[in-house]
Amino acid sequence: MYIPLEERETIITFNEKEPTASVYTMNGALIRKLDSLTQSRPDDARRVKTYPDGAQEYEVPKKWVKVSPPRILSDAQREAALKNAEAARKARFG
Repeated sequence: MYIPLEERETIITFNEKEPTASVYTMNGALIRKLDSLTQSRPDDARRVKTYPDGAQEYEVPKKWVKVSPPRILSDAQREAALKNAEAARKARFG
């Protein structure tokens, strides 16, 4: 079943009372990550439902839901990070 990209949603809902959040998603990478978490942390995360269109619904602790914007780097910080990454790559791969 083909579903257009703009209709492949991820919806996270929670309320102030419950300690868990509901995650409905059609995102393949997120589904793999959540499936892995349900295996490694079954007391914390669980799959609630699988939908015929491929979507999955999970229940996870509300404290796992975060909004984390990327850091804003200055040009000097960006150059230093690039040099550190190159040095690490050379040290690892020669």
